[in-house]
Amino acid sequence: MGLAFDFSNVGDPEKIHDGGTRAKPGRGMVVIKKWSEYTGAKGQAHELELEIVAWTDKDSVAVTHTENIFHTDKSGKGFPMKRLTCLSMAAGLFNANDVKQWQAQGSQPEIDMTKLVDRPVMIELIEEPDQNDATKTWIRIGNFGLAIYHIKDPRCKDWPRNTQIYNMNAAKVGDWVETAKAAPPKQQAASAGAAVDALFGNV
Repeated sequence: MGLAFDFSNVGDPEKIHDGGTRAKPGRGMVVIKKWSEYTGAKGQAHELELEIVAWTDKDSVAVTHTENIFHTDKSGKGFPMKRLTCLSMAAGLFNANDVKQWQAQGSQPEIDMTKLVDRPVMIELIEEPDQNDATKTWIRIGNFGLAIYHIKDPRCKDWPRNTQIYNMNAAKVGDWVETAKAAPPKQQAASAGAAVDALFGNV
């Protein structure tokens, strides 16, 4: 008995082997599609799933990129909290002034991170070699995972963006607030999270 083929989502048959599930290095707008506990880390990490909606390489649009954010601070420099703070500010859960106020008060607010889902942010992805296997490479968020920006951050004004998604979410994510002037990001080594660095010190 034959099997009916639905080719509506196959795309270009000559590009099937190009690895359509892996985003190309670049920058642009993504929508947070998932924030959930990473089961492989026994409660010590969360999984962040991003769908690309506008990108420097148009073939990467609609591709999903996933990263794990671990909670344990192995460096002693507060790095996991810097990533979480950078992500939360980019998605508009709070801003740099809020963090300054919480720091002054010595408070530790509980943030509902499930509100990240369906919010757009701007990111840069870079390609890095595997530390144990030179034949393998990984696609990761640049600047040690801090290359995540608010959609209204002026450093990203010339990056590809989905205008419809921007307009639909502009009010929800609020305005970008920074307490110190940051330098423009550089390709492959973005000074992303500059506001975070200004708040917490360099990584």
